Amino acid sequence: MISRTVLPLALLAASGLAQAPDVVIRSSVREVLLDVVVHDAHGKLVTNLKPEEITVYEDGVRQDVRAFRLVAGTEVHAEDEKQAAEAKATAAPAPAASPAARPPVNPLRTVNAVCLILNDLTAASPGASLANPTRLFAFEAARKFINNQLRPNTFIGIFTLDASGLRPVYPFSNDRERLLKAAQLAAANQLPPIAVGSAAALNGLSLSLGVSSIGDTGSAADPLGSRNDLRSAAIVGLRELDALKGLIRQLAASPFHKTVLLLSGGLTRPPDQLEYWDSMVRAAVDGGITFYAVDAHGMDPYYDPMATSSAMLSYVASQSTQQGATSTQGYALPTTLATHGGPPSAAAIAAAQQGHNGDLLTSLSTRTAELSHEDDYVKFGVSSANQQEALRELAERTGGFLIANTNNVDQLLSHVMEEVDTHYEIAYPPKAEREDGHFRKIEVKLARAGLRVETRSGYFAVPDTAVHPLTPEEMAGLRALDTRPRPHAFDFLSHIYRFRESDGKAQYAIAFEMPINRLTATPEEGSHKHRLHASLLALVKNQDGIIVDRVSKDIPSEVADDQFAKVHEEFMTYQHAVNLPPGRYTVETAVVDHEGNRASTGAVEIDNRPEGGIGLSDLAIVRKLEELTIPRDPADPFEYGARRVLPFVTNNLFAGTHPFVYFMIYPDAANAARPVLRVRLLKDGRPIATLRPEVGTPDESGGIPMLVELTNKPGAYEVRATITQGRKSTERTLQYTLGGS
Repeated sequence: MISRTVLPLALLAASGLAQAPDVVIRSSVREVLLDVVVHDAHGKLVTNLKPEEITVYEDGVRQDVRAFRLVAGTEVHAEDEKQAAEAKATAAPAPAASPAARPPVNPLRTVNAVCLILNDLTAASPGASLANPTRLFAFEAARKFINNQLRPNTFIGIFTLDASGLRPVYPFSNDRERLLKAAQLAAANQLPPIAVGSAAALNGLSLSLGVSSIGDTGSAADPLGSRNDLRSAAIVGLRELDALKGLIRQLAASPFHKTVLLLSGGLTRPPDQLEYWDSMVRAAVDGGITFYAVDAHGMDPYYDPMATSSAMLSYVASQSTQQGATSTQGYALPTTLATHGGPPSAAAIAAAQQGHNGDLLTSLSTRTAELSHEDDYVKFGVSSANQQEALRELAERTGGFLIANTNNVDQLLSHVMEEVDTHYEIAYPPKAEREDGHFRKIEVKLARAGLRVETRSGYFAVPDTAVHPLTPEEMAGLRALDTRPRPHAFDFLSHIYRFRESDGKAQYAIAFEMPINRLTATPEEGSHKHRLHASLLALVKNQDGIIVDRVSKDIPSEVADDQFAKVHEEFMTYQHAVNLPPGRYTVETAVVDHEGNRASTGAVEIDNRPEGGIGLSDLAIVRKLEELTIPRDPADPFEYGARRVLPFVTNNLFAGTHPFVYFMIYPDAANAARPVLRVRLLKDGRPIATLRPEVGTPDESGGIPMLVELTNKPGAYEVRATITQGRKSTERTLQYTLGGS
C-alpha cells in the first residue's frame, strides 16, 4: 500500500529538479519576476484578483510591486511557440524531421510537475470489440498530451496504478521522445486489474482477483455472493487510495505547480471509507495538487457507467417483493412460527425458545442477521459501482475536471494545460540587492480570505551572466553552499592555479578532482548499465562577499556493466579559468552527487596581487595528456598546441606515476633579453637535479607552454622553476610525494 508507493520527489531528482526547486526568477539586479497561482478553498483557479489585494515580502521585508497582471494559459502557449519559431529560424539548418530545440527551463517561469498516471486499464471493455480497448485509448490520450502539451518548464513523470500500487515508468522529464516511448510501455505493460467478474450479470458487484477463494458467486450463507466481493473491492479501493494519498503527501512538499492527469477506467470509493476518501481529497487541495481525469472508456458504446448501479437497484426492488419467501426459504418452521404469513414475531420466537428449539433459532438468527446485512451489500454496490463518478468527484473537488464520454480529447487536453499555465505575473525591484548567492525567501499574502497562493518560495541572489541562467544542477550546489553547517558527505579536492596577468587582471584556473568511486552508482534494470550524476559549482566572491564569477559543470553519465569496474577506479576532473582584478577573493566550491542525494563543500582563498615584469604560472603535476578533438581555446591555460593537460589536484601521487610538471612562461614584451629557465628538483630538501630546458617562442596567447619530465622514483620532492629575463626573475615552487610500490 503506502509502502509500495513510488517516491515522486526521487523521480524529480532524477531529472535534476528535486535538488533545485527554487529556480532563479531574477531577470536583472533591479527586478524580480514572480509567477503566482491562486486557488480558492475548493481548488478552483482564481482569476479576478486586484493589485491592492496582494502583498509581496522578501526575507520579511515588504516589497514595492511595480507590475501585476493576469497571464492566460493561451498567452503562455503562444509565447512558447513564438520562442520555438525564433529559435528554429536562428539555429543552424537541421533535418526537416527534427523539432526545434527549446530550453527545458525558463528561469522566469514556474516549473510545472505533471504526474501522468495510467490506472486500471483493461485490454478491452466488457462486450466491446478489440478495436476499442481502454488501454489503446489511454495511450492515445497520453500520446496526444505529451506531443501537443509539453512546454518549456513542464516536466512529466509517468506512472501506472493498479491493485499492486503506484509504480514508476519514467522519471520527470522534458524529453518528448522518451516520454512518448515510456507512455507506450506503460500502456502495453499495465498489469491485469481487478475487473468485473462473471457474476456481474447476477448482482452487478462481483469483483474477482483471479483467486478461487475470492469472488464466490453465491452460497447459503451469502446468497448475493457479495461478502467476498465486497471485501475484495474494499481491498482494491483502499490500495489505490493509499497509493494516491502517498503520492499527494509527497507532491505536497514540493514547491512546483503540481498537476495529476489520471487516465483511468474508474476509481472505487469504498462506502465504509468515505472519510478516508474525503481526507485524501482535502490533502490534495491543501497541498496545491489539481487532478484532471480522463475516462479511458471514451465513447465505448458497450460501456455504461451507471449500468451496474441500475442492475443493483433492480435487484433490490425484486428482492423487496420476495422478502417473506426469502426469509423462510430452506427452513421447516414449527406451526406456531410459520402460520403468521411473514417473519416470526417476538412472541413466537420466545415460545420457540421455551419449547427448547434453540438449535433451530440459532440457525434462524444467523439467517436473519445475514439478510439484514444485504442492505449493506446493496449500499456498497450502489455507491461504488459508478467508478466514473468517483473520477469526476476527485477532479472537480481539487479544481480540475473530468474528460469523459468522448473520443475527441485534443481540445480538452489543451484546456488542461491552459488552466495549468494561467497565472499572475508580479514584478518588483528587490530592496536587498546584495548578490551573495544566499537564498532570498519570498512570501505572497492576499487580503481576501480563504484563498491559497502557489509561488516560488524564493530565489538565489546571483548576478546575471551572458552564458546561461542558473540550471537545476547549479541550484543544487547553491543550496549546499547556503546550508549551515555546510555538508561534507564525501571528500573532493579543489585547487586554484594562477596563470597570466593581462590588462590589469590575473587569470586563475579553478580545478576539481574526485575519485569516481565516491559517487553513487545506480544500476539501470534491464539495460546492463550504471547511472552516475555529479555536478560541480564554484562561486568566486570578493572581500565583501559579493559574487563576481561562477564556474559550473554538470557530469551525468551511463556506464556499461562490463566497463563499470574500470571506470569506477578513475577520477573525475574539471578545470575552468576566470579573470580577476587585484584583491582578495574566496572561492566556495560544491560537488553534488545527484544519484545519492548528497553534497560536499569547500573553500579556497586567493590573494591576487599585481606582478610586473616576466611572468610564470603556478606549477601543476600532469595526470594525463589528452589530444584535442576540437579547436584549441586560447582562454584555457591548460590547452596548448593540440593537447589538453589534466592536472593532479592532489600533491600525493600514487605509485607507478611517471610525473611531468606543466607551467606557462609569459615573457615581458618590453624586455629584449631572451628568457632563461632553470628547474631544480629537490628530494627530502636536498638538490638532486638541475635542468635547463630550452625556452621557445610565445604562442598566440602570448605564453610559452612548458612540459618538464621528473623522476619516477618514490619519495618526497620539491620542484623550483625560475625564469629569468635580463635582470628580472620570477620563481614558483611545488611540493609533492610519489608513493612506493
